[in-house]
Amino acid sequence: MSIITFSNITKTYGPVCVFDGLSVSFHPRQKVGLIGQNGSGKTTLFKMIFGTETPDTGSIAVQKDLKIGYLPQEPDFREDKTVFEIMHDGLGVLSEKQRRLESLSEKLGTLSGLSLRQTMREYDRLAHEIELEGGWSVEARIRSILTGLGLGEDLHHVSIRTLSGGQLSRLGLARVLLSPTDLLLLDEPTNHLDLQAICWMEAFLRNYPGAVILVSHDRFLLDQLAERIVEVDNKKAFSYKGNYTQHLLTKQQQQLHRQRQYVKRKKFVEDTLDFIARNKDQEGMRKTARGRKTRLTRLLNEHPDFLERDAVKKTLSFQFDGQVSRNEKIVSAENLTKGFGDLLLFKDLTFTLQRGGRLAITGPNGSGKSTLLKILLGDVPMDAGRVDKGEHLVFGYLDQQAQTLEPGRSVLEEAASIRPDLSQEALRAKLAVFLFHGEQVFQKTETLSGGQRSRLMLCKIVLSEPDVLILDEPTNHLDIESKEAFEAALENYEGSVIAVSHDRYFIDRLFDELLALGLNREGRRCIGTNEWINKTDAEKGVYSLWNEMVNTYLEETKKTSAVPINSPAGRGKAPSAKIPPELRPFSARSIEDLETEILTIEEEIGQITEQYGQENIYKDPSLLKDLHNTLKAKKQKLDLLYRAYTWKIEKK
Repeated sequence: MSIITFSNITKTYGPVCVFDGLSVSFHPRQKVGLIGQNGSGKTTLFKMIFGTETPDTGSIAVQKDLKIGYLPQEPDFREDKTVFEIMHDGLGVLSEKQRRLESLSEKLGTLSGLSLRQTMREYDRLAHEIELEGGWSVEARIRSILTGLGLGEDLHHVSIRTLSGGQLSRLGLARVLLSPTDLLLLDEPTNHLDLQAICWMEAFLRNYPGAVILVSHDRFLLDQLAERIVEVDNKKAFSYKGNYTQHLLTKQQQQLHRQRQYVKRKKFVEDTLDFIARNKDQEGMRKTARGRKTRLTRLLNEHPDFLERDAVKKTLSFQFDGQVSRNEKIVSAENLTKGFGDLLLFKDLTFTLQRGGRLAITGPNGSGKSTLLKILLGDVPMDAGRVDKGEHLVFGYLDQQAQTLEPGRSVLEEAASIRPDLSQEALRAKLAVFLFHGEQVFQKTETLSGGQRSRLMLCKIVLSEPDVLILDEPTNHLDIESKEAFEAALENYEGSVIAVSHDRYFIDRLFDELLALGLNREGRRCIGTNEWINKTDAEKGVYSLWNEMVNTYLEETKKTSAVPINSPAGRGKAPSAKIPPELRPFSARSIEDLETEILTIEEEIGQITEQYGQENIYKDPSLLKDLHNTLKAKKQKLDLLYRAYTWKIEKK
């Protein structure tokens, strides 16, 4: 039973058609990743579910009394209230009951007789309802959620007018997570979250009892959380069982199947036309040739898409040029210390980047990551310590705030500022690689979207032919396809890279070392995000927001989750041909046999998931627990099957 069903939806904005015949359903308790290129209509889909947008044609059926929590990309708080007051507002009816209870409590001392007895009965009734709805623990829940998302106690009772844009986004997410809901619509919830807060949110959503539809470009999060992927593409919605990596595998298989079918259909038409041409004038074969011509004509008329193939989408594809520096040591920092007034960001920070090295930097928001990059570039002075850089280095800097883009300049003028020696035609050809076509090259920088700004800054970096890349949150605002194109370019880049990032997929795929700031105000070197995640609270320092629940959950997911296809254990290492021990039971089985069992298990998981919506299940804790254990076992088996299938294909 679905909670939301879109049927043959069409939606246009002026001359732009966003949806054309889109149909998709969402089910109770299901965790769904909603993906698609920027501008494909994901946010419009959310607004239609929430009721702030309506389709031009088609219908949307929403389950009666469904309680929906919606987080837009930019939450809008118009009231001048404190953080705690905003959180209480998110409780809806429960908050109203609490205010009513406080009002009744104040009246009790002034009443007597019948009025007192009636008020006492209403007071008892409200108190009982609040207890059933968890109202007495709400203060603790508010503090837990705020702290988990990086809004510490020093911010709990301040006016929201004093908060930064990033803090307001986290407050919006906190309020939605607190609200009593059956369905969460989260539009890019990891924006403005550091790695710790992302992991906290991941664990929270994993344990959330309702359904979640998550718009995100965070592939690691989608791998860990989503049990179904819905991709909005070419004005329609396509559904895939499993997480992001499993969706990629399924999509690749479908594309390969469609390509094979296209080749077969094309050959059939060519062979038929050849037969007709050879036999139309042959004695005894004219009638057969005419019959084949009639059947072919009818086939092509009834199926005009018979010879269509998958459209080639315009996607980002580029590479970094430039000479590899001859310097053995690119950048070295010794005993760096930096603070602003009473705020000490880091102290005695020491590290070295060798030629060709890859260093990622992560840590809580406000720990000084962007400041450190600017110190390395020489744009911000250090309080103590020293920075040494190799000679004649060209740095390519990507600024997450886009301050390197000059307001008032066009896209073309920004590109020309880096390479004034190139002709306008050559510059436009370069910009076209970064998806700036036609009149878009004359668009002013201040009117660009976040994704367009990121692509323009990448274009400027490529034009500068750098020896060293200094990247501050480079995957922010990029959709998944653009991220993968960017990562492919970095994999082939022979220079050195320093990048600030909270993107676990990006870090683990491309970087040799991880420098974690915010640990007792000193840095710690790690290899990959898992080593950082698994540090104890004492090792992370007093500024860590980690909690026991997150550590426990991540330990479990490490054991059971599938290995992402595009996430090798070490950059540049050849995959081992030796089968992992846990996959040995599948070693003798064929790819086709594994495909069949995967499809069977996926269907069984779908059937089990649908049972969550049955009244006799969700009202019986023992049945619900049995169903959960069965589903968990099936998912573990499916993960192993996918890993075995992937290993077989790679080996082949």
